[in-house]
Amino acid sequence: MKSANHSKPAKHSEKNIEAPAPLERRPEARAFKVEDLIAELRLGRVRIPSFQRGFKWKREDAAKLFDSLYRGFPVGTLLFWETRAEAGEVTFGAVRVSAGARSDALWVVDGQQRLVSLARVLLARQPDKDAFALYFDLDSGRFVPPPSDLGDDPSRWLPMTEVLESEQLMQWVFAHTADNKPRRERAFTLGTRIRDYEIPAYLVRTDNEDTLREVFGRINSTGKKLQQSEVFDALHGAWSPNRTATIPQIALELELLDFGRVEEKLLYRLLRVLQGEDVVERSDDGPLRLSEIEAEKAYRQTTDAAKRVIQFLMEDAGIPRYDLLPYKQPFVLLGKFFHLYPSPQPRSRELLARWVWRGALNGVHSGDTASTRANLERIVSDGEEASVQRLLEMVARKPKELPEVDSPFNFRHADSKLQVIALLDLGPRSLEAGEALYVGHGFGLVFNEDTPIPLPALIQSHHQGLEQSVANRLIHPKQTKLRQRLTQVSDPAILASHGIPETAMIALRNGDAARFLAERAKFLRDHFQRFFSRHARWDESDRPSIKSLLEATEED
Repeated sequence: MKSANHSKPAKHSEKNIEAPAPLERRPEARAFKVEDLIAELRLGRVRIPSFQRGFKWKREDAAKLFDSLYRGFPVGTLLFWETRAEAGEVTFGAVRVSAGARSDALWVVDGQQRLVSLARVLLARQPDKDAFALYFDLDSGRFVPPPSDLGDDPSRWLPMTEVLESEQLMQWVFAHTADNKPRRERAFTLGTRIRDYEIPAYLVRTDNEDTLREVFGRINSTGKKLQQSEVFDALHGAWSPNRTATIPQIALELELLDFGRVEEKLLYRLLRVLQGEDVVERSDDGPLRLSEIEAEKAYRQTTDAAKRVIQFLMEDAGIPRYDLLPYKQPFVLLGKFFHLYPSPQPRSRELLARWVWRGALNGVHSGDTASTRANLERIVSDGEEASVQRLLEMVARKPKELPEVDSPFNFRHADSKLQVIALLDLGPRSLEAGEALYVGHGFGLVFNEDTPIPLPALIQSHHQGLEQSVANRLIHPKQTKLRQRLTQVSDPAILASHGIPETAMIALRNGDAARFLAERAKFLRDHFQRFFSRHARWDESDRPSIKSLLEATEED
């Protein structure tokens, strides 16, 4: 048999990456009044590069920004790249600007969160419709969300959408606060302070895009302003929206496979691995630097490998959604494998599916960064089946116990996710019409750790025991009086699709909740045992394919 090369992939070298060229001229330091900055934004001069991260701020962050403007506190420096821009629609949250082509566009290099917040608060068409809508409390001097009791004293609450234009603010003030001098004076003070606040900015003028990326990367690699993947996108992603080349865009493209949203940090780790780098970026390493050609290739390879992993998990391993993946470590390992072997043999796919399930059931896939590094070395470039065999060695230990039906159900835990997958194997159907429930956005069965809504409890109880277990959970869109609806179901096929035997149903109709849970738990315990055994196949041979064995015999 051919010997496998277990050597560690060579660390990516930066010697081929040229040092960044210096700026032809120093950045211009200037200050923009808020009203002038918003005017440039309205004219379509301010642009957001496609690589910029999604909007991360919340309304309370915007409120702090405006409070700083009002009080004259520093709000940081903006950085723009002044260069050409094509015509197109520019969006700042819900604010949309039709922008023409121009040679002096201001591309936002640093300050996206602040600029979008200014636009959303000051330019929203209606004062209380945008998720960032703010009012100014003319009594307390605080920026607050739209008050629920606005009608009781409308002169107290000044919509921030009235502040940007002095004449518009004057009309509001005299319409609402003509008889209240303190509120009137505070409103005028607010307007002046917001409009006239000068935000410092640097304007960089250069035709060298790589130099500009380097400036952005250095600004955002210190102080931990951006995630590692976001800094990488800033250095290597496309400025133009016409080319898909950022980690978030890859994640969005993968969503089309109906597997859910793969975490961007996981995709970045996969990208690093495919470049021969350590799976996790060390703090003293700085962002990964690639040439333009290498970066474009890295994005493409990451996308292709991730697509193959998703296809394998859905079709071979039977894991229908990313949020149901018990542990995330296998995603990167599988990504490396499918990058090296895009079309593996059927036997390899079969054995890899066992590997996924065994590691999930015995907890091996929950390993830390060190174990991930070690397991990545098991995947070698000159032996598909040797790599599979080495991966199987790491999950050989059979657990003494499988996920227990009696255990408290918590969707954040791996065991509970495994139980959900087993419940889905029954093909749950709607209690009303009996149609199959689609695991996705169609019926609201969107599984995630923050809002595990699709698994409502049938019996409300604070008691410990089966009331807190998976036996008391139903894969079904959340509805009122779900228990009552269940008792009205007479079709045995619908009940069987939820793992509810006839004995359990009789108990529920008779009002015996404890008996119902006990009978259903008994059924699910047997189902889970069969389901997990069918996927892990610990008692079956893990031999390589016949073809591989014959080749080894011929070589001997």
